[in-house]
Order: sequence, then C-alpha cells, then structure tokens
Amino acid sequence: MIHFFRKIRHQLLSTKSIKKYILYALGEIILVMFGILLALQFNNWNQENENTKKEEIYLINVVEDTEYQKGALKEQIIDYEYSISVANKLLKDYNRLKSFTKIDSLNNKLNVLTFAHSFPNTNNTYQELVSSGQQSLIQEKELSLELIDFYLFCEDNFIEVKNNNDNLYYKEVYPVLNRLSQNNIFLEDDDEEIVNNKTVNQYLITELDKPKNILALLNAIKTQRIIQTIHLEIAKETLEGGKELTTEIDKYLGLTFEDVNHYD
Repeated sequence: MIHFFRKIRHQLLSTKSIKKYILYALGEIILVMFGILLALQFNNWNQENENTKKEEIYLINVVEDTEYQKGALKEQIIDYEYSISVANKLLKDYNRLKSFTKIDSLNNKLNVLTFAHSFPNTNNTYQELVSSGQQSLIQEKELSLELIDFYLFCEDNFIEVKNNNDNLYYKEVYPVLNRLSQNNIFLEDDDEEIVNNKTVNQYLITELDKPKNILALLNAIKTQRIIQTIHLEIAKETLEGGKELTTEIDKYLGLTFEDVNHYD
C-alpha cells in the first residue's frame, strides 16, 4: 500500500501537475488522520470495555461483601433480641422477688449478658475501590453516591459500637457481671464440679445480698440492655441498608448483564 502511494506521488511530480499533487497530498493527510482517529476510537472502545468488566467485578464483589455482612448482622440481631429479653426478665424477677438470690438460674441468665459483638464492617472491596482511585469506574453516579453513603454509614456504626463496648460495656457492665456470677459458658466436663462448688456459690449468695452489689448489678443489667437495644437498631438499619444497596446493584447490572444472579 505504501509502495502504491509512493508510485502515485512520483507520477504526479513527474507530470508537474501541482494542483493534482496538492489534492493528492490533502487526501493522503485526510486518510492518515482518519486512520489515527480510527485507532484512537478502537483504543477507547477497548478501554471502555475493560472498564465495564472491572465495574461488574467490583460491584459483584461489593454485593458478596454485603451478603456476608448481612449474615453476620442477622446472627447478631438474634443474640441482641435474646439478651434484651433476658435482661427484661431479670429486672421483672428482681422487682417481684426483691432479691437476686431467689431468681431461678440467675447465673445462667447473667452469663447471657456477658458478651459484646463488634460491628461487622465488611468493606474490603469498597476500600480497594477507593484506595486504587477507581471509584470512577462506577458509571451510574447515583449508585456511586449510594455506595459512599452506605459505607460511611457503616463506618459510623462501627465507631459507635466500638465506643459503646469500650467505654460502657467493658468498663461498667462486664466487671460487675464477672464479679457477681460464675462463668459457665462452654463448660468442659471437668468444670462441672467447679461450677457447683458450695464455697463459691455461698460467696456469690452473700455478695448478691449486699445493697451496694444489688445496686451495681441492677445498673449493669439496665446499662447492658440500653447498649444492646442501641446495637440492635444499628444492626437492623444496616441490614435494611445492605438489602437496598444489593437490590440497586442487581438492577444496574441487570441492564447490561443478563446472567448475574445470586444470593438471598
């Protein structure tokens, strides 16, 4: 092809036809420019196609992260609701009996309150998307904003739950529960004798009859109920937000990708 153009150029020069040569030169320039534009367009198309594939992968991974988080939140909601119900029953029983030592299975019930969940802030894919500077891959701006809002919401929840656990539960609740009950969670066979030790149980009965310990335990139970009520609402709101986000991502992917399916 290059040899062919050179031959034409030589023929025009030899005939001294300046007008024809200028037209030919313009045509050759236009042809070269068209080739460059075509190559650029092809490169742009390849880049857009590659970006679309990356966007799909990131969004599907976000959904998988959210599904994992939803599973953890559902388990936490069950634990929170059960713990709150136990706290309510303990307070009602004490109000009725005017004594902790008369409450049936008191130790087991106090053991239910001796746990604290951390917030499941599952954001690996989103953090990778942000840290790599590729958040612009999400072409739908409303969806991109929803992603940002959801993960900012999760970060706030993570901080709030951690602060409540660190500053209230571990400082005010757990020390009281640990002092006035015997841990019988995940007992080994050899532990049964320790749990039923008469000396230990008599000590707990004596301590639980002291007014200062009654007050401390009442406050610990009520504080734990408040903490877990707050964390229960956080878990429910996050669960609902995660469901809405995955629904929006599925709809968005469904506009282009027909075979994307998943996840309850």
